[in-house]
Amino acid sequence: MATASDIFSDAVRDFARAMADKFAQNVSAQPEDQLKPLVGDLIRRVCAAYVNETVDYLSEVTPKGVEGRPDIGITLDRVLVGVVELKAPGTGARAERFRGRNREQWRRFRDLPNLIYTDGLEWILYRSGERARQARISDDAMAGDICDDALPDLDALLRDFINCKPTAPSTARGVAEFLAPFTRILRDDVTKDLTRSDSAETADEPGALRRLGEEWRRLLFPDLNDAQFADAYAQTLTYALLIARLAGAKSLNPDAAAAALQTEHALLAESLRLMEANVVRERLRISIGLLERAVGAVESIQAEPDEDQWLYFYEHFLAAYDSNLRKNRGVYFTPVEVARCQVRLAAELLRDRFGKPLAFAADGVTVLDPAAGTGTYPLAVIDHAASAVREHYGKGAVGGRMEGLASRLYSFEILVGPYAVAHLRISQRLRGLGVRAPARVYLTDTLESPNSPPEFTASLLQESISDERKRAQEVKRDTPIVVCIGNPPYDREQQINGADGRRKGGWVRYGDSDQDDPIIEDFLAPARNAGAGVHLKNLYNDYVYFWRWALWKTFESTNDGGIVTFITASSYLRGPGFVGMRRKMRETFDELWIIDLGGDSIGARKTDNVFAIRTPVAIAIGVRYGSPSPRAPAKVRDVKLTGDAKSKLDALDAVQSFADLDWRECSSEWDDPFYPAGSGTYFNFPKVTDIFPWQHSGVQWKRTWTIAPTRETLQRRWKDLMSRSGQSMKTAFRETRDRSVDGEYEDLMSGEKQPALSSLGPDAPPPEIVPYGFRTFDRAFVLKNSGLGDRSRPALWRTHGGGQVYMTSLLTKVLSEGPAATITNNVPDMNHFSGRGGKDVIPLYRDALASEPNVARGVLERIGEAHGTAAASPEALFAYAYGVLSSPEY
Repeated sequence: MATASDIFSDAVRDFARAMADKFAQNVSAQPEDQLKPLVGDLIRRVCAAYVNETVDYLSEVTPKGVEGRPDIGITLDRVLVGVVELKAPGTGARAERFRGRNREQWRRFRDLPNLIYTDGLEWILYRSGERARQARISDDAMAGDICDDALPDLDALLRDFINCKPTAPSTARGVAEFLAPFTRILRDDVTKDLTRSDSAETADEPGALRRLGEEWRRLLFPDLNDAQFADAYAQTLTYALLIARLAGAKSLNPDAAAAALQTEHALLAESLRLMEANVVRERLRISIGLLERAVGAVESIQAEPDEDQWLYFYEHFLAAYDSNLRKNRGVYFTPVEVARCQVRLAAELLRDRFGKPLAFAADGVTVLDPAAGTGTYPLAVIDHAASAVREHYGKGAVGGRMEGLASRLYSFEILVGPYAVAHLRISQRLRGLGVRAPARVYLTDTLESPNSPPEFTASLLQESISDERKRAQEVKRDTPIVVCIGNPPYDREQQINGADGRRKGGWVRYGDSDQDDPIIEDFLAPARNAGAGVHLKNLYNDYVYFWRWALWKTFESTNDGGIVTFITASSYLRGPGFVGMRRKMRETFDELWIIDLGGDSIGARKTDNVFAIRTPVAIAIGVRYGSPSPRAPAKVRDVKLTGDAKSKLDALDAVQSFADLDWRECSSEWDDPFYPAGSGTYFNFPKVTDIFPWQHSGVQWKRTWTIAPTRETLQRRWKDLMSRSGQSMKTAFRETRDRSVDGEYEDLMSGEKQPALSSLGPDAPPPEIVPYGFRTFDRAFVLKNSGLGDRSRPALWRTHGGGQVYMTSLLTKVLSEGPAATITNNVPDMNHFSGRGGKDVIPLYRDALASEPNVARGVLERIGEAHGTAAASPEALFAYAYGVLSSPEY
């Protein structure tokens, strides 16, 4: 009777001979594809001697055009235990040495806990990126024999591989980081499947995943692109399986896992069934199998003492899963001290100004968090309400009152990960208070039109998902909200419009087809009328869209009173582009309180932030007590908290009432910043922008090779660019959305179209090379050509002449110690003053002939009258202003 050792030795020798026969054939086929059945049969035959379960392998059927999926999955009793990635014989298996496409693939796979890389000759077992075992059975795929000394090493490697039992961490952070790579692999596989060029799939007969994506968009998120759908798919499946596992599911097959979710998480249950439908699962069987095995290893999630186990889970998960997505989505958990402070101050207004002694627990008080994340604000509202009921009526009254609150507490979230966590946390908190009402947490895009009727379908997506959007739309359209509270995402758009002219902002920004103007125009139009239109790009930001939506939802849709309290970026407090936003807020509110938390780690005066971001933030609490009074500006008050992050959070935690803070009165002028009014003669000085009314942004090339310290350097760079063609020229040029080598752009001086760079020959002379004000102490030369710069500022070049001088400063940003202005006689860069610029250039003259000074009408004459002389010269006034501003003492 053959021993296990004999079985192993015979199997490996048979494998070596079969590999030699296979590669001796002159067949046009991928080497990895030829290895698949040989390696799969070897592992199945050998490992069957090690375990009692049935060993089998899945050979990934990769559609044409799809790369990067593991080649083989090994199963025990149909449960995936690990994967094998194949390389052509001679490539080797040392993945950490790979380059190019193989290296990118390794980056995707290296976090897997049970992974074999092999080219048939060399075998390496990787555990989470580290080499655990290795063996080399031969040096020649055509030899047909093996090195006997390598057999024990391969035997040990395969034993370790087949007997691998994944061990998941138990902490929230550990589980999040453990599951992230499996989710990422699944997302990437979905993305690749959606972009494949599969001849079996046509525009009329899309594949299962594409059909699922189209219906997901139609029912929940109309603007979702393929990449966003792939992300939603992967995160939904991960969280559905994880919650099912923690809910007691013994098996993670679709039916058993969905059954564990059905009672409290119907949407996730239905999504799970649909996402793991056989026709979909077949396309993703290895990546889904890996995820199921990983989730199956999770026994529990342990929290730190006195900490909600889910509180930081999603942020840790997203940081490990996709840090760029975390940044782009603005996903940073809200410190509980911040949320509780906002809740306490809103509760005080409900009690003292609205006559609601129970605050959030009072009848008729509806509450909405429009960007709920993992549920920090709704949980803070629940806790405060339960405490108020206990204080007024005793512990026995809590359950009944909380039943009422549960029916009036709404949460919207667009990302499926935090949605699932919020739903779970809020449901658990309500159950702990004896409430059986469902948590009203909706997976929806808050900024989507409230007037779009839900679409229903009878194919892949079913009733629960259709109902989810229907209920969310009803809240947006019909449900009056008394308190709108939360921490909207911060994500400024780098370009105002995408290729299709529609990007973020949804209904707030674009309105409905039958609507005259979208509601964001109430923020934009006053800024244009005030001459601040150049700064409007700063308003194309998620947090601004959410502010405008909240004002509409809480006040305009009801014409009644209410409260809005958000913590957001603080750029609206003083930014020149936000004059319309400040005006609208003064029109809408009766009173507005601002808690300025600082947190600017980029600007001149760096301060600690309570979030892990570099943008300063502020809490706003705005209230209207009844019908609108738009002709009376809101009374605005401000307080600034200083110190490190802990000091600020401790200060917020200590705030029990508005009376606990030292508020300062702010200006009542409609467009003024939300800053305390100053006192003393300084605040009566004229503004430099009033004296010199034309300010302009400096030049922004978006590529540095156009600027150099010498003319000769620019001549060499131009010659090198002209020697290239095609993609090489595009790469060297550094194309952007606004400038390409094939584009024809207007000449800076004449306005006539210039020939495209790609049409010029290698001997084409360079554009005019002129002096350039690059930085205050860094004069340079530049290639004067509008086709080379995204924002070349023709107005500055056309008014440039021998008598022209430019003063630069920071007109819209905070200044630090040192000069408040510098000067140059060359056309200046946008960042000339200090490397941080905007609309910060003040020219002396409005024309190249120096005949029209950039001075407000009558100022020069009034100065002359005051001194009993003729009108002052523009040069003298300009020099005086520069002399004052450039003094460090100023």
